[in-house]
Amino acid sequence: MEACKVTTRMREIVLSSWEAIASGNTPGMKAKVAPGSSPVVFFYDYFYGSLFKTAPEVKPLFRASIIIQGKALISIVQTVTNEANVENAIEKVVDLAYRHNKYKVKMGYYNVLGNVLLTAVRECSGDGVWNAEMESAWRHVYAFMMTAMCPILYHGQQDPTDKEKQMAKTGKYLHSVTFRRPKEVQPATSVVPTGQCPVPGMTSINPGQCPVPH
Repeated sequence: MEACKVTTRMREIVLSSWEAIASGNTPGMKAKVAPGSSPVVFFYDYFYGSLFKTAPEVKPLFRASIIIQGKALISIVQTVTNEANVENAIEKVVDLAYRHNKYKVKMGYYNVLGNVLLTAVRECSGDGVWNAEMESAWRHVYAFMMTAMCPILYHGQQDPTDKEKQMAKTGKYLHSVTFRRPKEVQPATSVVPTGQCPVPGMTSINPGQCPVPH
């Protein structure tokens, strides 16, 4: 996984990259989007079409309501790239993670989502635009998001308290531990009549002697 530190240069690259795609001003979008069509709608259709083709098993998770929520993915990326203070971005990422827990989205699916997202951005950018620096910037932004989301996804919590949500924004989580008193086990002599072997079905190496001392 890429290091999750997002530099100013990375923010600028990802932001300008997305703005060019959203406005249809990339070689890839000019070649793919029909005149008069929305570049943003095309991107979402392309993204989900690629996702369901790559991982058809995730399709039941992405009902219409979740597809609407899924559009927050790029919104979060924009927030990360726009904000000097990423607190607001972290809040959105944390909220998204809790919502996805409700939808039973497994952690493993985020690898697929990330790869499909990068492929969609690359294809929609087109030749001559997409390069190693741009790919690295997108990977770092996605890794930044997953750094905040993964602990929440791992714990599987769906309805956090305000305190728990606030702690999650800093990577902290509450854990509860329950202590139980050990059960008292009575010796065999207290529950078995005197002179009676507690395990009559066992055979002792000494004939006539109970195999369990009591």
